[in-house]
Amino acid sequence: MDKRCVICGLPDHYRKIKFDEKGVCNYCNFYQENRDFLEDSPGLEKIFREKTEYAKKKAKENGSKYDCLVGFSGGKDSTYVIHQLKKKYGMRVLAFTFQNGFSTEYGRKNIENALQKMPVDHITFSMDDEELRKTYSLCVKFLHNFCSVCFHYMHYYSFLLAEQYGIPLIVNGRTRGQILQTALKKKHLEPFETSHSLLDFEYQMFHGLEKKLRKAGKTDYLDDIEVEALSYFAYHDIKEEDVMRTLEKSIGWTRPEKKAGGHPDCFAHAMAEHMSIKKRGMPIRQGELSVEVRRGKMTLEEMDRILERDTKHYTTISKQEKRRFEDRIQIKEK
Repeated sequence: MDKRCVICGLPDHYRKIKFDEKGVCNYCNFYQENRDFLEDSPGLEKIFREKTEYAKKKAKENGSKYDCLVGFSGGKDSTYVIHQLKKKYGMRVLAFTFQNGFSTEYGRKNIENALQKMPVDHITFSMDDEELRKTYSLCVKFLHNFCSVCFHYMHYYSFLLAEQYGIPLIVNGRTRGQILQTALKKKHLEPFETSHSLLDFEYQMFHGLEKKLRKAGKTDYLDDIEVEALSYFAYHDIKEEDVMRTLEKSIGWTRPEKKAGGHPDCFAHAMAEHMSIKKRGMPIRQGELSVEVRRGKMTLEEMDRILERDTKHYTTISKQEKRRFEDRIQIKEK
């Protein structure tokens, strides 16, 4: 069995992991050094509220109809963020949906329902499909990953939209686990620092690759656009169950069927998990769940059961799922 952290269970092949003499990993040590700040719920909520009030002021100065921009997939996190920004913070929200070709009927129905129950202005957009297919194919071939493509284009267009509409703030629904799963330094890491450019925002996702791509002229990072980006759950500690119950009660949101993993708004999630297990030897949620163990929100045994279930479920993918995914990313003949 691989060596793993005695606290959070991260294995010794996890990205940039190191262990001290007690068998504790550097991710746990970083968290412990900053625990007081990271777990100060009243203090973090105050920071978030100050930023939303500042955004309202800036939007007024810009003559914008909207105080913030939020990506909307129909999943629980993006729906909850929009709901709270409107109800709790009094924000004028513009929601947007990126048509990446992986959306599900479940996600589409939840979007339709949510827009009826909590009306906000909403726009959908797509990009050149040939270019998108090409990028997906290249990333799968060389990186055995495609989620990073969605991540990049989603936020690329969010910065463009914010600039177009004079919106001073972009708010996303990344979970605390997603934010902290590779946290070893405070640079561009919420809640220590917020990002004001696309390049800085993608630092935590790509760990320096974004600068190489920019230098090589492979990717446009919209150097002239400055917009603050906030991750709602970096400042709000809310249980997943509480998120779903709030949405069920307030807007009649439909929770997904119980199964391993969990991205019912994306039909390609099973393929993403399959690739992660083949490449990294672990499900996608390994890093995120280790954060929850580190924080004392979950036991090591509970995490192991979830990861064992995910591994069993996604190690083998049906021919139908694989074919559907390959058809989506295949470059079409002209």
